[in-house]
Amino acid sequence: MDDADVPSSIDLRDPHDAQTWADEAELKRPWRGEIRRAIAGLLRDALPAPLRVLELGAGPGLLAETILATCRVERYAILDFSPPFLAMCRARLAAYTVELVLGDFTSPTWPALIAPPPFDAVVAMQAVHEVRHKRHVSQLYTQVARVVRPGGMLVVCDHEPFDDSARNRALLATEAEQHAALHAAGFVQIATHARVRGMYICFARRDAQMRALP
Repeated sequence: MDDADVPSSIDLRDPHDAQTWADEAELKRPWRGEIRRAIAGLLRDALPAPLRVLELGAGPGLLAETILATCRVERYAILDFSPPFLAMCRARLAAYTVELVLGDFTSPTWPALIAPPPFDAVVAMQAVHEVRHKRHVSQLYTQVARVVRPGGMLVVCDHEPFDDSARNRALLATEAEQHAALHAAGFVQIATHARVRGMYICFARRDAQMRALP
């Protein structure tokens, strides 16, 4: 299990599974709102407005809604592989101008779907583990570097492993492992912004000296 990708028990491209996840997420973790506000506040305070933001795996759009209500945003793009989640985002964010892109960030070609970069910030909440094994995380962050400007930020929130099972050790990166993955991808100024009930918010900057990526 430690070397194999971890299959998901649900299919978020299925309308029923996506709606079930959306209905249960806030009930299971009512502190998610605190996390969203912390991420939005970090972007507002750390980057000059107006912001260009890309969100990976937005789900039903709750983080996007919080960021758009908190920050002055010039451009907000969402990449998600779930048509039902994109439909939820479209409804929730109808008052804003948002780009909705159907795409899978586990595919090596996903940056080509986002045009034109660069972004000031890339954010992901409870989504990075959808690469289905933590060994893929640094590769994802290397791809993120293609679309974020030098000096821009990558902000990631995910879970610490729920327990010491092989499945959770393989799927969920620890806070320290997230820092290591960010470093391996060439990001700098890596830090943890907050920890909330077994979840963490890590952020880093794209090095201004990082070589241009294809």
